[in-house]
Amino acid sequence: MRILTPTKYVMGVTAAVAVLAACSGGSSVPSAANGVQSPALHVNSPRWPGAVSIIPAALRPIVPMPLRGIPAPESAKRGIYVNEFLGTSIFGFAKGNRANGAPFCSVGPINSANDIAVDGVGNLIDPDGGTHSIQVFGGPGMCGARIGAVNDPFGQPAAASSANAMRGVIAVADYTGKPVGGIALCTIRGGCTTNLINPSINQAVGVAMDANGNCWESGDDASYAPNMTYFAGCAGSGVAATGYKNTSIGGLDVDNAGNIVSIDGFANGTGQVYVYSGCNPACKVVGGPFPLHGEAFFGHLNKLNGRFATGNFPNGQVDIYKYSPTSITYLYSFNNGLNAGLTVEGVAYNKRSEQ
Repeated sequence: MRILTPTKYVMGVTAAVAVLAACSGGSSVPSAANGVQSPALHVNSPRWPGAVSIIPAALRPIVPMPLRGIPAPESAKRGIYVNEFLGTSIFGFAKGNRANGAPFCSVGPINSANDIAVDGVGNLIDPDGGTHSIQVFGGPGMCGARIGAVNDPFGQPAAASSANAMRGVIAVADYTGKPVGGIALCTIRGGCTTNLINPSINQAVGVAMDANGNCWESGDDASYAPNMTYFAGCAGSGVAATGYKNTSIGGLDVDNAGNIVSIDGFANGTGQVYVYSGCNPACKVVGGPFPLHGEAFFGHLNKLNGRFATGNFPNGQVDIYKYSPTSITYLYSFNNGLNAGLTVEGVAYNKRSEQ
């Protein structure tokens, strides 16, 4: 289903953008002391009014879920993180979970998380739409304590990318902002000080940063047509990418060859993926469109790029694919411990693509 008007969104990425359209970002971000998570971030209270999601309301009934926080064993250095848009935790699953095992660890509390990501050193990044903040949980192992947080004054975080979230720049896709969406550039110590916007950006859904520090944003324009914007060096006013084939919005990743992996979330009723080279600003299709097993807005590659995982929100599961730039093939799914009513949305490998 192609999204052409805001009424077909419900204004957000149900799983995709745990973003608050009605809130202006005045929430505070609790600090973490000595690795202890602050109780101030507890989200047993009602959700912020206006929290939005890209997925139609009919597909995302609100189902209460208890708060969970389970530390990982010391031996758990790798795995797959999964979040639910309406849940309060991010879960850690075993790598290669063909047996559909339950999560072995979790972190939280979180509030309307969107496209979670892992940075280059193994930290977990939560673009927390419900608090207008970016939360960082420690790596390189799974499910570390929250070690940093920063308010995003420019909009509602939908996705994030960073080589090192604690020591470097975090590029954040703001689904909605002032006056429109864009890319916020943040550091944990210095805050979010730069807002990259472009006339072609209306709502930003995905963001990717490559090893050379260039940024790409995916989202839509004022007519809700999907597009991509390239920011050389993650700076300036950016330029609209040409040759972009996506017919609907979705998230981004970068593979180890520097190709842009772009999800076309609603295409053909199941979603699909394009792999592009360049897009600086001219895109060349390397592979695709590859059909997805089920609709998804977000997905990420593992370190060696042999696997690609997506959050299949209609079926409440994670879908795993065999990946190469010219071939994406469905392998298996898992859902043990997940709740379809809470909208399975974000998924990220630890370790991530080397980009």
